[in-house]
Amino acid sequence: MQPIDIFILLPTLWGAYIGYQRGIIIEIISIVAFVLSVIIGFKTLGFASDLASPYMSNGLTHKIMPYIGFGAVFFPIVYLINKLGWVLRKSIRYTVLGNFDSFAGAVVGAFTWAFGISIFIWLITAIGIKIPESDSEKVYLYPLVQPLAPKVVERAIDIVPKQIDKLRK
Repeated sequence: MQPIDIFILLPTLWGAYIGYQRGIIIEIISIVAFVLSVIIGFKTLGFASDLASPYMSNGLTHKIMPYIGFGAVFFPIVYLINKLGWVLRKSIRYTVLGNFDSFAGAVVGAFTWAFGISIFIWLITAIGIKIPESDSEKVYLYPLVQPLAPKVVERAIDIVPKQIDKLRK
């Protein structure tokens, strides 16, 4: 096992551990909360600027208010949705689904961290940093993790615009 495998394995195991503790319900709810908060935050950017523009200078309104408006919507939504998720998690923790929830959370947590590592590898490769040949011999995890983010993004590029068009209608 090469150092690059350890660099990939340790964070992935950490993600699996955290995912196991949180469970799949919290993992999925966190992702949904983030996506919903971003969508609602962007939808309310103009509203926040319009609301504050009579009280602030025009330049200041256009520079600061979009960020304040986005944050004022984003953080409370993420917080409230996550709180609801924890209430739901508590209610199923001691049922038969509790064990499945924990195991599936470990899988999703490991995937999330592996995806993040894949993005990191993709970015450093894009700016020209290559992993030396001597370090990439006899590696086990690198060939599995390296193509993960590019493949997911490639599929998302095809799927997301179609879904956005459906939401607009």
